[in-house]
Amino acid sequence: MTANAPICEECGGALNAPELRGLCPYCLFGMGVRMTSQGTDGILAPFTVDDPDRPERPRRLSDYELLSEIARGGMGVVYRARQISLGRIVALKMLLFGRFSSDQFIRRFKAEAEAAAALQHPNIVAIHEIGEHDGQPFFSMEYVEGRDLGEIVSDRSMPSREAAGHLHVLARAVHYAHQRGVLHRDLKPSNVLIDGLGRPRLTDFGLAKRFDHDVSLSTTGKILGSPSYMPPEQAAPKQGPVSPASDVYSL
Repeated sequence: MTANAPICEECGGALNAPELRGLCPYCLFGMGVRMTSQGTDGILAPFTVDDPDRPERPRRLSDYELLSEIARGGMGVVYRARQISLGRIVALKMLLFGRFSSDQFIRRFKAEAEAAAALQHPNIVAIHEIGEHDGQPFFSMEYVEGRDLGEIVSDRSMPSREAAGHLHVLARAVHYAHQRGVLHRDLKPSNVLIDGLGRPRLTDFGLAKRFDHDVSLSTTGKILGSPSYMPPEQAAPKQGPVSPASDVYSL
């Protein structure tokens, strides 16, 4: 497997076809079987506020009005949404396949929400609410107006002083998470948002691991993470357990 080879977001196997939205054929087949046997209600199709096929009434999920899609991967989808009761704009994350998701997906999704919710730091995107609606787990978080670091550095070369400044801030945020028993395990430019004031904000705790939890959410023998930023012990577990040093490697 090459350094930049994509990996299935459920089983950790190598992907030969990135167009499969982050899932290998085997896991896609499993999703298809569940959808066929249970019906297909709840699948989240791409949705934008400017979509001409958008229904007249806005899409709702519990206390939230979905405005437009921000991002999606093999496991989840994130929407820009308005929390109706408080009249505020938030980012709302849900499982892409809803109630058809595998138990592994659901456990990882809930673990992400719980890990991030335990962290209150100015450079970590805050979690507002964790809930479930009609069998669809979701959580709402602070909406950050800006771009991710991966997009920014693909457009322009970043001066060394600016890059070092971001790294300094992110290292302190990651240290804060470590002090509270949370490993991120997927630190990479696309998981760093740069807000309107130019401040880095760490997000996406989908592979996070608690120090005090002995059971890993990774499937036995499988690798989860982003190869280009993955420490050796995460790529080959026989080399030892992941630790705060693993996140430092990724930084």
